[in-house]
Amino acid sequence: MKTIIRLALAVSLLAVATAAKAQNGYYAAGYYAAPQAQAAYEQQAANAQAWAAYNAQQQAYAEGWARYYADQAAAKANAERAAAAQQAANSVGNSQIRFDGRFATVGQTAPQALQYAVYAANTLQNKPYVLGGGHRNIEDSAYDCSSSTSYVLIKAGLLNRCLSSKEFASYGQPGEGRFITIWVKPGEHVFMTICGLRMDTSGQYTGEGPRWRTKGRNYAGFFPRHPFGM
Repeated sequence: MKTIIRLALAVSLLAVATAAKAQNGYYAAGYYAAPQAQAAYEQQAANAQAWAAYNAQQQAYAEGWARYYADQAAAKANAERAAAAQQAANSVGNSQIRFDGRFATVGQTAPQALQYAVYAANTLQNKPYVLGGGHRNIEDSAYDCSSSTSYVLIKAGLLNRCLSSKEFASYGQPGEGRFITIWVKPGEHVFMTICGLRMDTSGQYTGEGPRWRTKGRNYAGFFPRHPFGM
């Protein structure tokens, strides 16, 4: 009888030991599996960040190329406009305007605003260049690029106040006009062409002031606008 009891007790102890060992194994497996799961999660997060960075870089490349092609197209269009304007200036003798080397004239059948514009530009031919001149008072002793352009347009009834070169960027309508075109580089310079003849403060000498110009100039960076109806 004692032998049977001892045997039963041994079996019970063995079962308890086996259960404890299994439980310890479960805890051990969980203990070692947790860092592995964390490492896998962190690797997945790192991979996701890497893909996001790659996609952002590809998007930036695509946008950069799009801007490049847009700039190239704009430069080409500007060069074509500049060439057309230069050709018009070179053939001014065959246009509606006549230039004798100092003053310009247009025929009596030309639009009245065009006649007034040419006459106003003629009155500026002896004026010197002064930065800011003509902005406070339109009738002044000296002018800069934007005030001389404004003066001509005001006298022609095509503008009601003096504008800066930056403000000319939104003047009138975009593109070249039939008779008058304003060439604008906002915040830097502005000049005009009337029937292809250029009236500009940029010339051979510094401080020369607004003059009719027949020699070519660089149109790069300028875009054209024109008065409504002109």
